[in-house]
Amino acid sequence: MHFSLKNKKLIVTGATSGIGQAIAIGAAQAGADIAFCGHNDVGADETMAAIEKAGQRHFFKVVQLADLDAARAFGEEAIHFLGGLDGLVNNAGANLWHGVADSTYEQLDLCFRVNFYHAWALSQVAYPVFKAAGGGKIVNMSSINAERTLPGIFPYNVAKAMLVALTKSQAMEWGRDNVQTVAIEPGLVMTALADDYFNRFPDPVAEKARMLSHYPLYRGGRPDDISSFVVYFLSNEQHFMSGNAVLIDGGISTLVEVPNGW
Repeated sequence: MHFSLKNKKLIVTGATSGIGQAIAIGAAQAGADIAFCGHNDVGADETMAAIEKAGQRHFFKVVQLADLDAARAFGEEAIHFLGGLDGLVNNAGANLWHGVADSTYEQLDLCFRVNFYHAWALSQVAYPVFKAAGGGKIVNMSSINAERTLPGIFPYNVAKAMLVALTKSQAMEWGRDNVQTVAIEPGLVMTALADDYFNRFPDPVAEKARMLSHYPLYRGGRPDDISSFVVYFLSNEQHFMSGNAVLIDGGISTLVEVPNGW
């Protein structure tokens, strides 16, 4: 079955690489016009070229989403360019990891700004547009770390759990306006962020092999593994899912006991 996004207008944050880029391109190939942003313009040309190849319009802006005024301004400019809005994908985020005992307020605040606050702010911008149009859809990119995590992943795991809570509140409060929301909780997906994690170890290749060996599928995910589900959710084929946290994790959450340092 082909999931169509014909005539849909979408905002995708963090779409210059990785999962966000795959979502923006996949949505354009399904027929949507795309407004997207990145913290710099590296990779933006690739995303724009793919959107153009799909025959769709694009709007791009470099935005520091930790600045909530800038995040809201981007949302308003994107909606103006698109001429409305059907879906918002809050994908942008970064791995900011510390231990519980040695983390500072400043580190927590930065992590929440980079991973959570802008999703809330952009959702506030999108909601009245959705309400006036008779509905819309929001995808919040969480993480398996919202469900099960490792030592030293605080406060990233907290920020990702906050996105799940945001999703539930959006579903509860905005459902009467036909706004559907979902949180995606990926396991290990092979992106630049994953490479950053492995590069923290003395032998990145060995660490990657060790971690992947714990996955029942014996591999990490691909960005397309996530984007395909997002396109389905945003399409006209899905009308009843809302407030859910969806694990797309290669089966790692099925383990009764997580190996040390999985």
